[in-house]
Amino acid sequence: MDQDILVKKQWFIKSMNGKIDDYYDMKNKKQLGSGQFGSVIEVNQKGSDLRRAVKIIKKSSIENQQMFQNEINIMRELDHPNIIRLYEIYEDQRKIYLVMELCQGGELFDLITTRQKFTEQEARIIFKQVALALSYCHSHGICHRDLKPENLLLYIKDDITSIKVADFGLSCIFKSKNQQEKKQLQGRAGSAYYMSPEVLSGQYNELCDSWSLGVILYILLSGIPPFYGNTDQKIFERIQKKQYSFQFKQFDNVSKEVIDLINQCFQDQNQRPSVKQILDHSWINKDLENLKDFNLNQFKIFAGTTKLKKIALNFIASRLSESEIKDLGNLFKQLDKNNDGVLSVSEISNAIKIFSGKQEQITDLLKQIDTDQNGTIEYTEFVAASIQRQLFLKQEKLYYAFQALDIDGSGSISKQELQKILNEEGNSLNYTEDYWTQLIDGADKDKNGEIDYNEFVEMMGEIYI
Repeated sequence: MDQDILVKKQWFIKSMNGKIDDYYDMKNKKQLGSGQFGSVIEVNQKGSDLRRAVKIIKKSSIENQQMFQNEINIMRELDHPNIIRLYEIYEDQRKIYLVMELCQGGELFDLITTRQKFTEQEARIIFKQVALALSYCHSHGICHRDLKPENLLLYIKDDITSIKVADFGLSCIFKSKNQQEKKQLQGRAGSAYYMSPEVLSGQYNELCDSWSLGVILYILLSGIPPFYGNTDQKIFERIQKKQYSFQFKQFDNVSKEVIDLINQCFQDQNQRPSVKQILDHSWINKDLENLKDFNLNQFKIFAGTTKLKKIALNFIASRLSESEIKDLGNLFKQLDKNNDGVLSVSEISNAIKIFSGKQEQITDLLKQIDTDQNGTIEYTEFVAASIQRQLFLKQEKLYYAFQALDIDGSGSISKQELQKILNEEGNSLNYTEDYWTQLIDGADKDKNGEIDYNEFVEMMGEIYI
């Protein structure tokens, strides 16, 4: 089999057939929030102890169908440790259900309200995670446009080390993969306190997110917004005049570096740093963690495994919880030296050199890990190649991976089902019939042309080096 497999994480985020009640316990739900659009609830997946957040959207509340579809498409594409994950989409006559990663810690806004302010070190921990997520978005041509503490979630209550950027309802694409030129953004978007002067004027670019980052950092250190007022109009006037001050007691003991960073975020758009440049600031890079052990052998095991197992491992990786892969997420971000949210050959080569003291030729190895074949290693690909056997061999993980591939629920995986998954739009490879046969053959022990659950489990337990 000469052709490499092509797998994209977004292919596993499906518009599901059937009712959401068939898969999730919608009766014993917990309310997490509500608004004009509908509500967010916490539910249990039937047959397991897995809990998810479900955003329920009333179809009647969707004013702009194109904008809503845009939000879904953007969330399907995003793949970063500090961005909320979308898993499944359900629909009935009146509502749309988005099944997402559950963040039990609530909004950062609530923690700010309780704490009033954070130490400089705590603010750095929070700020860097948000900036890394934004840098990833910008490198993929996506501007968030509504960055605020209400849209930053804590995975665990009071734990500031696992922040997730959420709510991409106002986000937009300013540069597609095939475009050289950036698109000028138009129209006011966002919340009053966090808008930049150019957003108020209606003509701007992705650097509006850099301004919002500055506002959030100011609030983290002081507990108050830099541009305050009793009305939106008063707030807008202060923003346009850049009327803000550090003459509050909360700023008495903060460093000159963080003051400098905030001032840079509040520069005119043509002078303001990009999020990538913000991440290079001296204040951000104080007290960096040491790299944890990087396991090249795990990469080699993944590279040598069967193509079907790679598909299954990518699905499992896309569904693992934050608590299960937090260390891998931190390692991924530490390896990502240019902060673009993906790993290059040179970044992984440098990590190997640090740990082994020698330079290995890993180009061919990384081709086996780069399952979407775009020349870089995305977060889910990194996790799929790094997870330990004891984690992915759990019965529950295997069962749901098998279900994802067994589209018709017949109890076995067929060539036709794999073709349906892998021949998604964007797959430019022309696979032969022989290719599909060989993809099945490796795990099809009874040679009936399909893979049942027992054969699937046996395949996942095998090690190839």
